[in-house]
Amino acid sequence: MDDRELWSRYEAANHYINEDLIRRDTPPPSSKREKTRREWMLGFLPRLGDPQRAFGAVHVAGTSGKGSVCAMVAEILRAAGVRTGLHISPYLQVATEKLWIDGLLASVEHYEALIEWLRPHAEACRGPEVPMHGMGSVALFLEHFRREAVELGVVEVGVGGGSDLTNVLDTRVAAITNVGADHLETLGPTLNDVARHKAGVIKPSCRAVVHASHDGELALLAARRRAAEVGAPLREVRPERDYGLLPPAPNGQTRLWFRSDRLHIDTLTLACGGDVQAQNAALAIAACEEADSAGRVDAEAVCLGLSRARLAARLERFAPGPKNHCEVVLDGAHNPDKLTALLGSLGSLGASRRLHLVFGGLASKRPGPAVTELVRRASTVTFTEPAVYAKAPRPATELLAELAIDHAHASAEPDCAAAVDRALSAAEAEDLVLVTGSIYLVGQARGRWHPPVTVLRRRSSW
Repeated sequence: MDDRELWSRYEAANHYINEDLIRRDTPPPSSKREKTRREWMLGFLPRLGDPQRAFGAVHVAGTSGKGSVCAMVAEILRAAGVRTGLHISPYLQVATEKLWIDGLLASVEHYEALIEWLRPHAEACRGPEVPMHGMGSVALFLEHFRREAVELGVVEVGVGGGSDLTNVLDTRVAAITNVGADHLETLGPTLNDVARHKAGVIKPSCRAVVHASHDGELALLAARRRAAEVGAPLREVRPERDYGLLPPAPNGQTRLWFRSDRLHIDTLTLACGGDVQAQNAALAIAACEEADSAGRVDAEAVCLGLSRARLAARLERFAPGPKNHCEVVLDGAHNPDKLTALLGSLGSLGASRRLHLVFGGLASKRPGPAVTELVRRASTVTFTEPAVYAKAPRPATELLAELAIDHAHASAEPDCAAAVDRALSAAEAEDLVLVTGSIYLVGQARGRWHPPVTVLRRRSSW
């Protein structure tokens, strides 16, 4: 099958999820649903044969870091010999990124078969009030994991936790990273409300882990309350007691130490970039220990898993080469917490280098102080726009007027590829181009180095 046919078959299958289930029978924004999204999903599952019962799950909630934690958990379990599935959301370039098992994405042939399996069930249950697009996406990974005899599935929460579509799993371990203001309008109105939603992934039948630092205080308190309510054992992962940062490796990779009753590891080197990944790694190790009743997760599995656990477009670096004459960094920093972490990572990328910023976001998210600071630090700024199914971008011209009206070298270019070209044309060989904002935007930009059809063919993002 050549690339054209491969892409055509993928698009034909994906059209059902990303067009038919979004643009038909979609409830208007003012619609009041009588059921939560989780309740709709629970009603749908018996029709599917309850695929969620075929495997145990590690369920990860939090405002930031949950995708990285999921990737780390999945790779550690894989290294320990556990047949592992991974579901993260949203995807960057192709929908099969949500269907990962033991290091490989689902093939296009498997994806087509899953869509055809889903279609009659979705058509029988769809309606104006039914969140069938999200339900269909969850059903696909549940069935994929069942068909492929996954032992443990590692699943990232979509939004919130307690009422999320994914909160239907046979959860063995619930992990909570932190609580921030992202999705405050839907989960709030207060941060305590957001924390309560995220702690809702803790169930009576599971164990729970939470990162316990000053920044994670709301998450910690909510997790304690929820664990006490349902009688779930809760493990708190604390910096300087359970883990700590070490000086970076010579190539700049993040390193840490880790201690627990089972493991004493003096040096761990991470594939994921940025100091914030140390706390994600510590939480991931704790989650794996709690999920592992057979004693398969040892120091060797942890070291190997973390050395290969990475997420595309999370502080992803592209060295100078045929596609770019200077270094380019892609980072899907789409909320205030992620943008703040990105600002903290700029020093490790080279504080003295001239920065050329490409930024774009969705209309639903207003840029905050961290974006203003990025703009201030940049020698040139190009505002652009992500292209997403059923989600409007914030116009590049609006971002320009709001954030950089007095910047001497700021411009608007709605086309993402053209915006990256513009930033590169302004950069010298020793400079740095940073593409950030919407996760959808950086996914589009990533196609310069890893075309989506190549991801499909390789069944890998790399």
